[in-house]
Amino acid sequence: MPPRATSVCLFAAYAPDGILPPHTLYYLSQLSNEGFIIHIALAGAPHASPDSLTFCETHGIKIWPRPNAGLDFGSWQYLRRVGCADGATQVLLANDSVFGPMTPLTPIFAKMMHNDAPVWGLVGSRAITRHLQSWFVCFEKKSFEHPVIARFFEQDFVNMSREEVIWHGELGLTAACNTAALAFDAVWKDWDGFLSRFFPANPMHIRWRRFAAGHDIPFIKIELIRDDPFNLGVAQKWRHIVQDQYGFDPLWIEAYQMGHEQQLSRHTKKPNMIGKILYKILCGIHP
Repeated sequence: MPPRATSVCLFAAYAPDGILPPHTLYYLSQLSNEGFIIHIALAGAPHASPDSLTFCETHGIKIWPRPNAGLDFGSWQYLRRVGCADGATQVLLANDSVFGPMTPLTPIFAKMMHNDAPVWGLVGSRAITRHLQSWFVCFEKKSFEHPVIARFFEQDFVNMSREEVIWHGELGLTAACNTAALAFDAVWKDWDGFLSRFFPANPMHIRWRRFAAGHDIPFIKIELIRDDPFNLGVAQKWRHIVQDQYGFDPLWIEAYQMGHEQQLSRHTKKPNMIGKILYKILCGIHP
């Protein structure tokens, strides 16, 4: 049984070779600095590499290897079932889908700790329906243990397709909060924006430059640099924005790009021309 802790982070990572890349190790170190006891569900590998294991042992991070099934929600479900969140007064769901943080996380946590919402995330989006983006969602104890949330985590994520996990996982999590009458909030949200009502889009795509250069959402989604599905030119433009001013090394992004030059996400749906044009326009409106 994992040790009890006040603040626990359930971290979902995919590493078929067992190697946690430098940018992920940095992210983990920043979460550890915020006082989180971290449990990593390492999907796709029977064990972590020696270097990754040494790093995690140094930072008091527990690694739980598991089969690659159910995406992030399958990993969080697994960590929840084995008791990693037992006794925690705060539970953070996070994953390895981002580069960052580019600036300190402390002000973000300080701001949201004074918020009355028992569930909060970094980004709230209207894309498809109003929801918290699941790559960073924080629960208070009572909200995470609520019977509705408990039932939510008993879904058969392992046998779902990617699309089903998105609908029943990411979108379903906010729906479960609504059902349980759990108020939720986000550090940044477009729920009441005029444009977002008529042209809902992923804020991490159209506002990536402002987020990466700011302090509220100091992250860039890896898929945006790796795949650039909307032809926004992110693969080159990020170099003018990400600076080595806090501790995040831009060379980590370059190394990732070099190692994934020929790899496009097999699961990414390629948008049509209208979608690409719309995102180009929205990205121009929100530089």
